[in-house]
Amino acid sequence: MQLHKRAGALACAGALSLTLAVPAGASEYPDLPESHWAYETMCQANALGIIQGTGGGNMNPSGTLTWGQFLTMMSRAFAPEEYEEELDWGLPWDQAGYTALSELGLIQKRDQLDLSLDDLGEPVTRQDAAVLLSRALPEEEEEDGGSWSWSWSWDWNEPQTVDPTRFTDWRRMDDFHQEAVSALADAGVIAGKDDGSFGYADTLQRADGATLVVRVLEEVDGALRGEPVTVTVRYIDQESGAQVIPERQVETTVGASLYSLSADVDVGDYNRYYDSGDPTQVSSACRTYTVRLQPMSDLEIQQVQFVERVEAGTATWEEYYLQDFWLYAQGTNSRKLLLLYGNQEQTRFASQEEAQAHMATVSVPVWTLSSNGSKRSSTMSLTVHSAIAQEVVDIFTEIYNNPEQFPMNSIGGYSWRGDSATGEHNCGTAIDINPNENYQIRNGQVLVGSCWEPGSNPYSISPESSVVRIFQEHGWSWGGDAWAYGSDDTSGYHDYMHFSYLGG
Repeated sequence: MQLHKRAGALACAGALSLTLAVPAGASEYPDLPESHWAYETMCQANALGIIQGTGGGNMNPSGTLTWGQFLTMMSRAFAPEEYEEELDWGLPWDQAGYTALSELGLIQKRDQLDLSLDDLGEPVTRQDAAVLLSRALPEEEEEDGGSWSWSWSWDWNEPQTVDPTRFTDWRRMDDFHQEAVSALADAGVIAGKDDGSFGYADTLQRADGATLVVRVLEEVDGALRGEPVTVTVRYIDQESGAQVIPERQVETTVGASLYSLSADVDVGDYNRYYDSGDPTQVSSACRTYTVRLQPMSDLEIQQVQFVERVEAGTATWEEYYLQDFWLYAQGTNSRKLLLLYGNQEQTRFASQEEAQAHMATVSVPVWTLSSNGSKRSSTMSLTVHSAIAQEVVDIFTEIYNNPEQFPMNSIGGYSWRGDSATGEHNCGTAIDINPNENYQIRNGQVLVGSCWEPGSNPYSISPESSVVRIFQEHGWSWGGDAWAYGSDDTSGYHDYMHFSYLGG
């Protein structure tokens, strides 16, 4: 739970996530993890209705695209109205894509691509896809009257361009395809493959196709920025899929923030749900957006209600920051310090003697692994700050009762590590779990432990595990991602064994 410090942010209670459809977002496809290179672009393509799952709960990012599939993706992105019209006329989905792009002029008769309805079942090569994608790019215009080039992009940065002639397979392409590849490179749409080539003759994969279409669409939306559009906004319960409040029509523009579409809408006791792969701006490719909402927890509702009291003048901000809901916010705050030390200003114990006087040893339920790999119930003991001792028991009990039944072979809590130590083990507010299998590492240099192998080693804690989620729900931070961007152990500082009440 994210507790906000400002009333304005609190009133919104969470980040906005606008997606095209109610079903599971791309982030929920098991074969498209967040670590996948095309995660965000495939999520955006899915949210905008450009690409769909392949059935069986999968997105199949490495699947080969046929011409019919690729043309359908292209038409959904660059000719959505024409595509829907062709479907309404009764054309099959792939022929509708071909016809819509032909009417738009992206498919041209009697050119070197020589694309026809007979080719819809054939795989697409990367160089042939480049031809259609380059034709979808906005035209460059000159400042003197005719045209000028939009180099705007959604991240407000100049596109990262490459010299296409440096691709190792550049000379293996004819002039027709070189021109298309060069246009995409100049627009920052392509960067080449890891081996230094463009992969001109390789078949186009779903991840490649979605990414290229999304990048070209960003260029198109940049050129159309400010164009008026009318969109429909729906409000859906993320968990049940039920409509929460009536949908509404909104007059807006291409490039407008999706958050602004419903910032003034009262969504009641809900948080707006956001996923990192969701689009953030109105696109020319989409006319219907869905605000996904999650019910607030009781603590979040208490927080909102107390802010209303402050705004009404019946409570103060000083009182607000001392309410119990702050005990479940990650990091340090006045309420936690008051609980631990009886003083909002104190952050540590002055001596080992003072610390030990505030410790308590608790027994918690755990799952262990037997020699044959089966799980068995057991208990372990650890020493923690007495003020959070019962909370620690509750946390481990929730982990124990979770269907994951995460196994543990070692738990460590309070440990005085010297008067000058800055970690929370001195305070009894840090817990290490399975330290050997959840190493501490800084910039690739292992400091403590032997490995971190989530998914293969049963003792390693994955970012998606019930252990991380439950600790965080109780206001604890996980060292796997608390001090670095994400949980990638190749850079930054990570302590995968470590959970801390004050975030240190």
